[in-house]
Amino acid sequence: MNTKGKIVSSNYPGRAMNTQVENILNKNLADGGITSDSLTFGFGVEDVSDLKPNMKLSDYISTYKPEYFAGYLVIKESPNNTGAALTSAFLKTFEELQHTPLVVNVWMIAEESYDEVISEFVKLPDVSNSWFEDKNTIGSFQFSVTAEGVNNDDSKLNNLLKGGEWLDLY
Repeated sequence: MNTKGKIVSSNYPGRAMNTQVENILNKNLADGGITSDSLTFGFGVEDVSDLKPNMKLSDYISTYKPEYFAGYLVIKESPNNTGAALTSAFLKTFEELQHTPLVVNVWMIAEESYDEVISEFVKLPDVSNSWFEDKNTIGSFQFSVTAEGVNNDDSKLNNLLKGGEWLDLY
């Protein structure tokens, strides 16, 4: 909106596409028993000035050809979280994104703080790693899936999901 109250640009259609990516990822994680929420963005897309918010994600990917999706994934601490479930969810999401790479900074949140953190997180239009500094985090790491596969094996992921290693994301 400009200073005269006229809307000169809207990111709603792009945000609608990113929300579809988030919904797919969150559903695939939930199917694997992982409670999470995410915030993603498409990068390297062609001109989206004619993008329609009701477009199907598959059409968006075919037409606008994002190079990759990236963002943040907040996972609720649980003894049931496994590397195999995380890997499976990401591989399934990668397939549904027509083999578009997906890279996220994962933040593990203590079970008792998760609902409070998520109630704030879902309201954010954007986030950075520093936003998590005063949250009850038990670990963080970067996870990605590309045509070459995932960047961590299940054994390492099991350790990371339990807060066993803290990787500097800065």
